[in-house]
Amino acid sequence: MKELARTALYCAMFVAVGAVAGVLGPSLIYLADLIDASVAEISIVFSARAIGNILGALLAGRMFDRWQGHHYLILMLLLMIVGLLLVPFSTSLSMLVVLFFLLGATEVSANAGGNMMMLWLHKDKVGSYVTILHLCHSAGAMLAPLILVFAQWATGQTYGAGYWMIAIYALLLPIFLWKQPSPTFEVRASEVVPATKQKATFLAFLTVIFLYVGFEITIAGWISTYAVLSGEDQNTAAILVTWFFVSLSLGRLFSVFLLRFITPGQGIYGLLLVSLTGSLMMIFSDVSLVLIALWLGLGCSAFFPMLFSFGNSIMALNGKRTGYVFVCCGLGALVAPSLTGPILEAFSASAFPYLLLALVVLVTLSWQRLAVMTRGR
Repeated sequence: MKELARTALYCAMFVAVGAVAGVLGPSLIYLADLIDASVAEISIVFSARAIGNILGALLAGRMFDRWQGHHYLILMLLLMIVGLLLVPFSTSLSMLVVLFFLLGATEVSANAGGNMMMLWLHKDKVGSYVTILHLCHSAGAMLAPLILVFAQWATGQTYGAGYWMIAIYALLLPIFLWKQPSPTFEVRASEVVPATKQKATFLAFLTVIFLYVGFEITIAGWISTYAVLSGEDQNTAAILVTWFFVSLSLGRLFSVFLLRFITPGQGIYGLLLVSLTGSLMMIFSDVSLVLIALWLGLGCSAFFPMLFSFGNSIMALNGKRTGYVFVCCGLGALVAPSLTGPILEAFSASAFPYLLLALVVLVTLSWQRLAVMTRGR
């Protein structure tokens, strides 16, 4: 019963974490208007959030090996709530940078902690549980644009109340976490990958993580802005992120059953093929952006949980290693999304599909390298 209660709690927490991760992209134009900034100027908040991700992951990787996991999660959730409440009161770009740095640090700490707690709780049986956990993350990200639109409709004003709604939901989580014991890390008797090859294999694994997160965050963070720049109205463009995460969520749900019949490696190759064709459709066809968002969401759906479970199967992911995983997530969320704004401003919105194509090709090549290094394991 304790395992069920904690599993449900981590999933509920990931709905909030997903909403925090998904709220920036569709509210980008709102934030720019809030402080009277250009699209290129406001894109610095992606950098702030990603730097927060990096530093937060470095700290979390060490703190989860030293603190009770739930205690550190409670602290991060409380700081996250403070950041959400303050965003609509921002009066300058500097204030937004500080707040999204804070949100980035707390979001990645809760993300890394939730993954670790689930790994340590379910151990070798964690595969499906991690996928369900990330399904809840994508559900939260899917709901974020809808919350913004609902908040605008309900208040008759702006998206600001949407940030407060997410904060109110997140307020419940620290209370329940305090009442549950934290899982603990158990050292394996032996590792699958020999000690002499672990460093190179782990670096190859981190490379795939870095490139993939850059691809996913670039889609989620910029497809709404791309649509606005291509002539769509703001609310219609914002809902594209919801379609992306609807498809991503359904793909993760389906993968829970599909993984009974295929290996994670086969699943990853299939998802890469979907992502590649989605990028090509944006370039060579006139398919609606709704369909593109759905197709790309399917391509991104179970990639991260499959890859994370694969990494845990070849080497034990303690706090330090998991911290490095989420450092690479932060770096991935920093580099490509931060470059997207200046690229669109320099080459126009038409450069966006080519950027996505380049990223998915790099992800494919890096995964192929890791697959070759771990073949037969």
